[in-house]
Amino acid sequence: MIYFHTILDAPGVAGANNFLSIFNPAGSGKAVVFLTAEVRPYAAAATSVATSITAFRTTAASGGTLIAASDIHRFVTYWPDPVAVVRTGNPSVTTVGIPINAFPPPVSSGAGVGSAGTSAAPGVGAFTCLPGEGLVSTTSSGDTDQRWDITLTWAEF
Repeated sequence: MIYFHTILDAPGVAGANNFLSIFNPAGSGKAVVFLTAEVRPYAAAATSVATSITAFRTTAASGGTLIAASDIHRFVTYWPDPVAVVRTGNPSVTTVGIPINAFPPPVSSGAGVGSAGTSAAPGVGAFTCLPGEGLVSTTSSGDTDQRWDITLTWAEF
């Protein structure tokens, strides 16, 4: 079954921020396979902070705003709720290793569109999170005039 979650118009912050975390809980008995990531940044006003949004693998996630499993989108409406736990609003995460992907920020002299990016896994099973693993979209610094639209799509087996 395939699921996705989107955050829209999420404002940047001056410090570090975890925008979106998707975590496969220990004991779920399933694999979470990420299929696509889409990031569309824009500037609400002048912004010059050139820090990309990056994706890291995680081994823990807590806090932030927990999205109810029933509110997570699925490609077929009668599919069951996902096992993956989705959090927004700067959840606490434990990252592993170096970034696995990055998308450039909006840098602008005024309000305007930044560069949009899409990343697709090269094949099913290409980026898999086993129970106790997840993914976070994060910035190490930013600007309150930056805005981020982020969509992650995954399958559960």
